[in-house]
Amino acid sequence: MLSSLLAGLIGVCLPFAGSAQANDFPSKPINLIVGFPPGGGADVLARTVAPKLEKALGTPIVVENRPGASGVIATAATARANSDGYTLYVATPGSLTMLPSMQETPYDPAEFTAVSLMVTMPNVLVTSAKSEINSVEDLIRKASSGDVNYASGGNGTIGQMAGELFNMLAGVKMRHIPYRGTSPALVDVASGISDVIFSDPSTKALISGGKLKALAVTSLTPSPDFPGVPTLDEAGVKGFEVVNWYGMIGPKGMPEAVVAKLNAALVKIMADEDVVKALAAQGGMTATSSTPEEFAKLMASERAKWADLIKKANIKLE
Repeated sequence: MLSSLLAGLIGVCLPFAGSAQANDFPSKPINLIVGFPPGGGADVLARTVAPKLEKALGTPIVVENRPGASGVIATAATARANSDGYTLYVATPGSLTMLPSMQETPYDPAEFTAVSLMVTMPNVLVTSAKSEINSVEDLIRKASSGDVNYASGGNGTIGQMAGELFNMLAGVKMRHIPYRGTSPALVDVASGISDVIFSDPSTKALISGGKLKALAVTSLTPSPDFPGVPTLDEAGVKGFEVVNWYGMIGPKGMPEAVVAKLNAALVKIMADEDVVKALAAQGGMTATSSTPEEFAKLMASERAKWADLIKKANIKLE
């Protein structure tokens, strides 16, 4: 009898406990971790969103850069943090959906709390403005002779995955040249030292400045940032799709009420006109209707997609 009464009381109290948890949150500053140096896409996103999130939640948001190992260091720090909602992470595909299939990581990529997808963006396949490669057809023809290399910002990055997916779907074998970051890779592609790179839309400035030329975008639909530039699917590499994304996650086991509060704030922020404009200038499309469940499903599907490619292409960290 007593145990039944206690069980009933617990059942009644739990919803109120969750509500109180959300009402009390946040009561101190929130640490927002970025896995890359200042100035990169994840950092720009964090510093664009942080002031808006501060206002929405009524607490300071402290952006902390923890670069290294293609985001693994920051991802591991997030996994070790308390799951109370005061440590959050601007997640990117590499450390969560790619590298875990290529090496052991100090965390299980499936054991994080998804909060919200924030931004998606296609990559763009570019080459030097002086290159004899003027189309995807030219690239495939030249790569068929084994005479093409592609640059990336490093092993295990989305740039490498895009290059290997191209190799598989186009039936060619471009050589991978990993760099310590995208910026030096772009310099070498612009000068002709490396042939091509799958880069983010920030290369738009180098294209308009006459340093690079765009061959194709990596989404299945054309990009408004690159009018007249075909998708790789349209250019003959059927089924090619690589879309970069950024989202917010936290450690495993975050309270549902806290996640719901953070998600609601982020969804509104990503629809804010100033935020939309600022991120559009970086080539990003803001996600204005993401639920935690939808974002978790996206990350799971990405893990499966890249694990399959890594296995089939026998991709190894060089």
